[in-house]
Amino acid sequence: MGAQLQACGRICWSEDVPATTASSVASVKPVSVSPAAVPEELQDWAATARVKATPVNDEGFICMGSKAPICPPQARKPASGPINLSTLQGSWVGSGGAAITVLGTEVILNGLTLKGHKVELNDDGQVLSIGKLWQLQGWTASGDIEFRASSTRENMESARSEIWARKEVAAGAPELTEKMKLLGYAGSCANPLGRGVEGCLPGTTGAEMRTTRAQDAEDVALLCALVAQWREKDTVRVRSKQVVPDFTNRSQTGLGVELMHYIAKSIRQKGFKARSGKDGHDIPVVVREPPGSEFQQLALKVWRARVEEEPGFPPVRARDDEELFTSLGNGHFFQSLNLYDTEWQAINDNFRYSLGSDEALRKAIQEGVVSVVLRHETPKPVRAKIADLLNAKREFQWTLNDDGTVDTSNMGENTEYCSQFEWLSKGMDAEQVNCLVRTHLGIRDSHRIRG
Repeated sequence: MGAQLQACGRICWSEDVPATTASSVASVKPVSVSPAAVPEELQDWAATARVKATPVNDEGFICMGSKAPICPPQARKPASGPINLSTLQGSWVGSGGAAITVLGTEVILNGLTLKGHKVELNDDGQVLSIGKLWQLQGWTASGDIEFRASSTRENMESARSEIWARKEVAAGAPELTEKMKLLGYAGSCANPLGRGVEGCLPGTTGAEMRTTRAQDAEDVALLCALVAQWREKDTVRVRSKQVVPDFTNRSQTGLGVELMHYIAKSIRQKGFKARSGKDGHDIPVVVREPPGSEFQQLALKVWRARVEEEPGFPPVRARDDEELFTSLGNGHFFQSLNLYDTEWQAINDNFRYSLGSDEALRKAIQEGVVSVVLRHETPKPVRAKIADLLNAKREFQWTLNDDGTVDTSNMGENTEYCSQFEWLSKGMDAEQVNCLVRTHLGIRDSHRIRG
C-alpha cells in the first residue's frame, strides 16, 4: 500500500518519472521500520496493528479520517482551427458574467433568446458574428473565444473585447466566482434569473466587470501620460462649427444621431451648464488639424459622407482650406451645439432648435468651449486609445481652473450618482447607442429602427 501511495505521489507531483507497472509494484520489498524511527505514541500501534509496508508517519491521512491527496487537473489545451457553427454549440460564460447558450443559430443570454441577433456565418460556414452585437475575433491563447463588441467588422479593431469560456471549464473556477461577486451576483442576487442586480437586466451587453482600483489607477495614469505627451501647452476656446468627429472615435463608427439629439434636448429642457471647476459639461479633448493634413482630409471625408446619409446631423461647415479640430471626447456635445447654431430640425419631435434667452449657450457657441488640444502629429493608435479611455473612465475628471488652464497630469474621481443610461452610453458604438436612446425614450416608430 505504501509503495502504491508513493507511486501515486510520483504520478501527481513529479515530472519525468517512469510509469509504475503492476510488476514493479509487486516487486517492492516490505519496508522494515526501526523501533527508534517510530514516534513513541505510535510504537504500540506500529508493532501490533500496522499493515505491512504502510508508512508509519504518514498514516494520519490514511486511517485518521483526513482526505487523501487529490491529483491536480490536467492543464487546459488551447483550442485552434476554424470556428464554425458546431464549435459554438453548448453553454458558455461571457466575460461580463452572462450565461450564454447556443442552440443552432439561436443565442440565449441568461435565459432570454436574442431575437434579432443570431449566429451569422460566411459562405464557408465559418462564424462571422452574433448579429450586430459581437464580431468574431478568434481563439484566445487560453482556448476561449474572443468577440469584439461592434456592429460591423469594419469598425471592430478598437471595440471592447468580449470573451466566451466554456461553462464546464469556467464553472467553479475561483476567477469566475470573484468576477461574479464584483458584478453584484452575490448574496440575494446570486441567482440572476431569480433576482437581478438592481437597475439592470443581468447579462445585457452593458454588464461589465468592475475594474479594480489598481486597474483604474493604471488606466488613468496612461490617459494622463498620453494627453500630456501630445497636447499643446495651453487650452483653447474651440467653436463647435470648427469641429468634426475624429475618425477613430466610437470604434470608427462616428456619432449616434439619437444621442446627439438627446443631449440637445436636455440642454433645451435644463439650460446649458458651462464648465466651472469640476461642474458642468466634460472638458473636451480635440486634435488640431491644419488645412491639407492627411487626418483633416480623412475626417472631413468620413463625416461628410455620414451627414449626407443621415439628415438628422447638422450640416458640415468646416472647410478644406481652413484649420479644424477633430473630437476625441465630447463629439456628441459639439454637434449638439451645432444643432442650435444652425437652428436644425429636431428628430422624433416637431420643432427647431434655437438659442432663445440662454446666454450661457450663446457664449459657448459664439466664443467657443475651453478644450484640451492635441497636436496634429498625434498618431492614429494614440488617438484611438485616448478616445477609448475618455469614454471608459468617465468617472475620472480634470479640473478647469479659474484662469482657464487644465492640469492633465491629475484626474479626480467623481463618486456622485450616475444613471445606468449615461454609463452605458459611454461604451457603445454609434449603432448600439442609437438603440439605447430609443429604448430609453420608448421610441417604437422610427425609420431609423433596423431589423
